[in-house]
Amino acid sequence: MSTLLTGGTSQIGLAIAKLLKEDGKDVIFGTRTPSKVPSEYKHVLLDWADPSTFENPFNSTEYQIDNVYILPAPLALSTLGITKPFIDLAIEKGVKKFALMSAAVFEKGGVVAGDIHEYLDSKPNLDYFVLQPTWFIENLFNTQGQSGQEQREIVTVVPKGRIPFVSVQDIAQAAFEYITQGSSTKDKVIIGPEALTYDEVAQILSEVVGKPFTHRVISPEEQEARYTSYGITPEYAKFLVAEEVKTDGDTQAALVDKENKYVGKFSVRDVVEKNKAFWSS
Repeated sequence: MSTLLTGGTSQIGLAIAKLLKEDGKDVIFGTRTPSKVPSEYKHVLLDWADPSTFENPFNSTEYQIDNVYILPAPLALSTLGITKPFIDLAIEKGVKKFALMSAAVFEKGGVVAGDIHEYLDSKPNLDYFVLQPTWFIENLFNTQGQSGQEQREIVTVVPKGRIPFVSVQDIAQAAFEYITQGSSTKDKVIIGPEALTYDEVAQILSEVVGKPFTHRVISPEEQEARYTSYGITPEYAKFLVAEEVKTDGDTQAALVDKENKYVGKFSVRDVVEKNKAFWSS
C-alpha cells in the first residue's frame, strides 16, 4: 500500500509521512519543490499549476498508489477546476481512497476545498474522507511572525471568542487513522481538547516563556492589510478575516458539541512548550 501526499512538504504532509513510515507504510511525496523532501522518502514532481505533472506519480513500476492525500492549491477561493482532472486521473489509475484537507469553515459545495468535497461525494462508491480542522495552534507562529516574537503580542480581530485550537500532529493522526483503518463517516470536524480565547493563549505564552505576552485586537481592515503584506491575495484575505470575525460569536467553540468530531490530545500549552525556543528568541 503506497500513499501519495500532494503538497507533500506542508506541515501536515510531513507529519502524516512520519506516522505512515513508522507504521511500515510506503510514502511518495508529490511536490513542486522536491529539494524540500526529507531524504528518506520517495518523491515526484507534482505541481497544481502544471497539469502535465499529474501523470508523474503513476508512472513508476516500483509502487502502486492506493491512497491519495489532497492538499488543494493554496490561497484560492475556488480550486476544483485545478484538482478535478487529477482526481479523475487518480481514479482511472486505481486509487482506492482519498483524504482531503479542508477546514471546519469550508462547507461541502462551498469555497476552497468545499467544492472538491462535493465532487468526491458525487463519485459513486468512492472511499473518501474530509479533514475539517478548526484553527491550527501552529498558525500562532505562522501568522504572528517576527513582530509577534519581538513585541511579545498576538494580533487578531477576535476580542473574546473561544476556539478549540488543534495541533498539526492531531490533524495528521486523524488522516493516518483513515488511511490505515478507514472511517465510518465521510468527514469529521477536528478540534483540540480545550476551547480558549486569545487572551488565554497569551497568558499561556507568558507562563511558558517567562515573559509577558499580550493580545491586541485590531480592525478587520487592518488584518486584511497584514495578510496582503504576506502575499495573500486581497480576495482571500477578505474571506479569511471574515471567518476570523465570526469566531467571536463562538462559532468555533460550538464545534465542541458536534457529534461528528475528532478530538485531538495536544493542547495549546503542549505545542507552545514544544516550540518554546521560537517565542523565547
